[in-house]
Amino acid sequence: MRYDAVVIGGGPAGASTAYHLSKKGLKVLLVEKERLPRFKLCAGCLSARTLRLLPEGYERLLINRVRAGRLGYSGLEEYKLEAGKEIAYIVDRRDFDHFLVNKALEAGADLLQAHFWGFEKQGQSYKVYTSSGNILSDFIVGADGAHSKTAEILGFKKGKVFKSLEFFTEGDLKEEVLIEIGWVSRGYLWVFPHGDGISVGIATTGKEDLLKILKEYSNKKGIKFIHPKGWHIPFPEKELQLGKDRVLLVGDSASMTDPLLGEGIYYALWAGRLASEAIIKNPHDPLKAYGGLLKPLKEELLNAGKIAKLAYRFQYVAYKMGKDYALKNFYRVLLGERSYGELYLKGFIEFLKHLTIEGLRNILNPHEGRNSRGILGYRFGLGRNR
Repeated sequence: MRYDAVVIGGGPAGASTAYHLSKKGLKVLLVEKERLPRFKLCAGCLSARTLRLLPEGYERLLINRVRAGRLGYSGLEEYKLEAGKEIAYIVDRRDFDHFLVNKALEAGADLLQAHFWGFEKQGQSYKVYTSSGNILSDFIVGADGAHSKTAEILGFKKGKVFKSLEFFTEGDLKEEVLIEIGWVSRGYLWVFPHGDGISVGIATTGKEDLLKILKEYSNKKGIKFIHPKGWHIPFPEKELQLGKDRVLLVGDSASMTDPLLGEGIYYALWAGRLASEAIIKNPHDPLKAYGGLLKPLKEELLNAGKIAKLAYRFQYVAYKMGKDYALKNFYRVLLGERSYGELYLKGFIEFLKHLTIEGLRNILNPHEGRNSRGILGYRFGLGRNR
């Protein structure tokens, strides 16, 4: 069996790549190990800018429309800001991923339900090994997630990840999302609407006991706790793992996740489209074309990382900035009206101003938070050491 391209993984990144390659006339095989539709652990939040990357017919998948955000700090303070328009949407990943794969099939791709075992170069082609047989292909696109076997075969080491827990339970948020900081040292906690219920989750790059904290939070907020499931969310530090030769990586396989809030679907869909463009534009050296096309995406992720480093190191300052400046500008990022680069450059002076003011307040009246170390704590190593 021979194809122009084999795409490994049927999530948003893989389905997007298969869809765009098929629309451009290539013979494409999408390899997915699980029978679709299948459960996928994810809050399923799409920023409004994501809609422009979706194929027609996505509207029925939007189970919640978000028009307001709430920012909380350590269970002590909370701030709500209405957006005045829809800034995000909630989808169920089971239905959403199935929809994207079906769109790829409608465009002409084939689907193989099988386990991906590996690949090797064979002349000018690649032999792809699966549990249902071997396939020859000119190109391979690895979209097989945070623990990508494709990336491993290429020699890439696993990078930084958020450790995450999430559960779905009873609740009624409807048009709001809640982000809580101050509960973990380098991360956040969220409560999102999910149909008629809610999803509750926590993510950090630190070493906290996430299960204990999630239970404590649920009890404090009166949320019915259900034992959560966990997964890893990879994010970039300095560089993205893009692939080698005619093997490209997209989505979580390339750590294409926002280091600030863990948004990955937007970048997965975007990268899938760019990978297909790179293969068409320069079939002899698609990696070179891919690297050039990806520059805006890469800059977004790295600038989000710069903001994350400041926000998670000085969480109470980040909370105060959210009230005074950042939240309304973050909405503009979600809408696609402003980039993370603009947010970082314009917000840095505001950050210094808030840092100075909060430093003086801590000297006069130290703020006691759930996991707060305040300015004095960060400067002199006081408080809880995470």
